[in-house]
Amino acid sequence: MELSLLQRLRPVIIFFGVSFLLHLLWENAQAPLFVGYESLAQHFWICFKATGGDLLFMFIIYATLAVVHRDPFWIANRSSYTHPATWILPPFIGVLLATNMELWAIFVDQRWQYAEAMPMIPILSVALIPILQMIIIPPLTIFISSRFPHRL
Repeated sequence: MELSLLQRLRPVIIFFGVSFLLHLLWENAQAPLFVGYESLAQHFWICFKATGGDLLFMFIIYATLAVVHRDPFWIANRSSYTHPATWILPPFIGVLLATNMELWAIFVDQRWQYAEAMPMIPILSVALIPILQMIIIPPLTIFISSRFPHRL
């Protein structure tokens, strides 16, 4: 029986839906660690937009794993979860993307500033919390997505 496009896309939609929710929660939780973002009403829309950037990073991670697994629907394939690359590449790529974004946003674009309470990575002079976001959320998204029934 041939699966419809929606049935084939369901696991991918779940992956990006879970990712969106986790990143939106993280962005809002860390917002008080940035200068000028002290209340939910004040920072929610900015965090919502930042979540769009996080989803772009997640797309890069997803696409990389699609190439590694040679399957654009790798998320629906149970054997993908036993492949070491599924768990090693996302935080590795996440750290590279987040570090570069933080360096650009702080030193080139001056897009944001860190509050005194923000823990820093001394050698790089970037914030720890946004880097942890891209270490924790990509594998967590994969783990949560794997718990949904997928039939491909």
